[in-house]
Amino acid sequence: MAAVACTGSGYEAQSEGDSPARVTGMLFVERVEGGSAPGVQVGARFLRIVGVSDDALSDLVGTPALPRVGACVEHGTASDAAAPDPLRAEVRLLDVGPINVQTDGRLLSMQPRRFPDLWNVVSGVLYGAEGDLPLGTWRFSAQGSPGAEVGGFDVTAQAPERLAGVRVGDLTLPMPAGMVMPLARRASLAVRWQRGTSDDRIAIVFEGNGSMVCGARDEGAFDLDGAAYERAREIVGNGGTVSVHRMRSRPFATQGLDAATLVFDLSVRGRAKLD
Repeated sequence: MAAVACTGSGYEAQSEGDSPARVTGMLFVERVEGGSAPGVQVGARFLRIVGVSDDALSDLVGTPALPRVGACVEHGTASDAAAPDPLRAEVRLLDVGPINVQTDGRLLSMQPRRFPDLWNVVSGVLYGAEGDLPLGTWRFSAQGSPGAEVGGFDVTAQAPERLAGVRVGDLTLPMPAGMVMPLARRASLAVRWQRGTSDDRIAIVFEGNGSMVCGARDEGAFDLDGAAYERAREIVGNGGTVSVHRMRSRPFATQGLDAATLVFDLSVRGRAKLD
């Protein structure tokens, strides 16, 4: 079981620049163990994007972002260079009609819901649903919308295995309710989990005053070096969270989209503070 050190490059992203509009779609399934909202959350976003990098997009519209393997990167600080320029940036959330979701014989329909404009950058509709849903094979289908110039699709994929055997330093995730993980000063931080059986990615996330995300292959081990761990401690401060995510991405194609992906994000989480 090989470990990899955190080195500090970035997410897989495109530059803002003055590039023409791109149109993308994302379907996603998220489950958090140890969080305040148990159950499975399902969502979709279909986006016409101008002048916004992928780094900023996840925070703006609430979509999961795949980390780059072997990297740790910060988000959400006052100096965050990924924040879009409201004078030339635009994200339009497209209405592609109802989206049907099936899993383990259950059927639900996600309807477009109007999203209030956000300082002239984000506008349009969101898709979302949640419930006590099984993590098996998922199917998303829609007829598409001529008005949005997005065609129909029918996408099926298997969710990854739930994370097991997760240890961050000396502690196990998820943590019991009310328990807080102490982040003591040390030379490095070892993160371990039961390795998966596919080409999934692992994200180790520290949240508090901003966030830091480290990415790894699903091989069972990742080590933060001293500098990265000390920065993680600063971000968590006197109150934050640590989470480990198993993420699976499956691309699909449909008319009108430059790129489209179904993403699964299964995570375990615990509260943390400095020791």
